[in-house]
Amino acid sequence: MCSLPVIMILIIIVCGILLWFGIDGLRKNRVKDDGGEFICLEKSPVNYWVTVSIYIGLGIGGIIFCFFL
Repeated sequence: MCSLPVIMILIIIVCGILLWFGIDGLRKNRVKDDGGEFICLEKSPVNYWVTVSIYIGLGIGGIIFCFFL
């Protein structure tokens, strides 16, 4: 079993990675999907925006969760 500070650090690291994927997707207008394929803004805008918002939302939500834990 891990102690609470170790769990919080791991959650913050994972959330930072999710935020990085989301922000990188906004900069490059393409984001990586679960299957390893890239979703381009021009080809599938709805799927692109859903994936970017999931990455950013989970990243911010996890960091906020750690502050209230």
